[in-house]
Amino acid sequence: MVRRRAVMMPRKPRMRWGEMDLRAVPRNLDPFILLLVDNGVIAPYNACQAQLHGPVYLQTLLGHIPPQHAAQQQAQAQMLSQQMQQRNAAIEHQNAQRRARKPTDLNLPDGIEDIVIGEGAKQYNALREAEKRLDSLMARKRLEYQDNLSRNNKRYKTMRIQISNTVADQHWQDSFEGDSFTFEDLRAPTYKVKVQGRLLEYAEDDLTYSSDEEDEVMEEAKPKAPKKKTLVEPSKPFSSFFKEMNVEFEGATPNFSDPNTTVTWKKGQNNSSTELDSFVFQRKADENTNITICLTRDEQPERFRLSRALADTLDMEEADRAEVVMGLWEYIKLMGLQEDGERRSIRCDDNLRQIFGLETIFFPQVPERIIAHLHPLPPIKLAYTIRVDQEFHKNPEPTVYDVQVQVEDPLRALILKMTSSPENQAIMRQIQKIDEELAVLIQKMYHIKAKHTFFSSMAKDPIGFIDKWLASQKKDLSGILGEMEKGDVAGMEFAKGGPEGVWNSEVVREAVRYRLAKSEAGGR
Repeated sequence: MVRRRAVMMPRKPRMRWGEMDLRAVPRNLDPFILLLVDNGVIAPYNACQAQLHGPVYLQTLLGHIPPQHAAQQQAQAQMLSQQMQQRNAAIEHQNAQRRARKPTDLNLPDGIEDIVIGEGAKQYNALREAEKRLDSLMARKRLEYQDNLSRNNKRYKTMRIQISNTVADQHWQDSFEGDSFTFEDLRAPTYKVKVQGRLLEYAEDDLTYSSDEEDEVMEEAKPKAPKKKTLVEPSKPFSSFFKEMNVEFEGATPNFSDPNTTVTWKKGQNNSSTELDSFVFQRKADENTNITICLTRDEQPERFRLSRALADTLDMEEADRAEVVMGLWEYIKLMGLQEDGERRSIRCDDNLRQIFGLETIFFPQVPERIIAHLHPLPPIKLAYTIRVDQEFHKNPEPTVYDVQVQVEDPLRALILKMTSSPENQAIMRQIQKIDEELAVLIQKMYHIKAKHTFFSSMAKDPIGFIDKWLASQKKDLSGILGEMEKGDVAGMEFAKGGPEGVWNSEVVREAVRYRLAKSEAGGR
């Protein structure tokens, strides 16, 4: 018998998970998992674990929440949200009850002047009357400035624009000495135009400005010359008032392929970092040239030029949409054009008929109908002659224009600063705290006044006062217990029964239903 010797095949060394690399990952992995391994998103060991344990392990591995866990977390979040809402509602209810229990009466009890020594009560009442007048005035002023803020009023200020130009490499500027001339020295003549603007703002125009000379009494009868105003640094740069600038050259057709006759600037969307005080452009020329600088205004809210019919009706040439709608509404009310039955229906007169082309119109349709009558504002055109001759540049002078531009109402900024400042809010909280303390003191005075009246009456007539007080207490007790006093005929009605008795009235039935409902609610 031949014995066969078992041949032991050498085993391959078992690779640890930590030593696995991309080549050790079996190729029967899921394609998606294999793609994650190839891209380095997960390690090879984690890829094999994800293959064994399924997609839940893979979602947890990638930082995703499994569906069942996500549902649990969502339910917990909703429960926490509901609990927070209930808690906030309970806190608000407690605060409301606390505010309701706080005393608010600031008036002294009647007759307190007779028992207070001195003039303190009369002085307090006088202060209360002055405070009421001040509160009424402040409330009226608050409504007025809120109305002004909603109207978005604007003011006009002067923008001073200076236009000047310099030249370079003109024929009269070239100086060649002998044989030193070369073609490299021959350069094209150019000019450089600068458009500079400055908003004229004076220190005397500030609402908070005060001068010592205004408080002095004028002793001399001779009139004084007007004092020169002090210019201050402008609050806004030149480019903030315009959104586009174009330069038109006389005798040149618009040709965007020719940069020598094309100058355009447009404000970007993020214009806060690109605000400029001047515009400068350079072109080639050796002759005087007439140009027109066109500035398109940038106004918020956007303003429009009104059509002739709308301008004649509202008596204004330019306005924004809100001003047009409000002007038409005031015109309709002034002329009495509203229908009696339907107040939104407007009877068109001759002026409105030219605007809308209708006999009647619903006022909610007005904002849409006026769009055809709103046209873009025409640009501000500034004429200028570019001088390149030697005679002009011996003593050059800029061309100056004064243009009216719209600015924010300074009163608006001042009111917003005053009402939203931390100092004002701290003062209001302090006033509210003093009012609360004063109301508590007034309530104590009512109690003390009642005690004083009680003991004063008893001191004047002890026996009569005690008899009256006991009779009053007895009557109150009888009313509480529902008992009939001797000789009290009115109390007999509670002893009557039947359909006409007091116990069969609607008030009693309603009280019984309320009592039963309250008992059932308490039992639950």
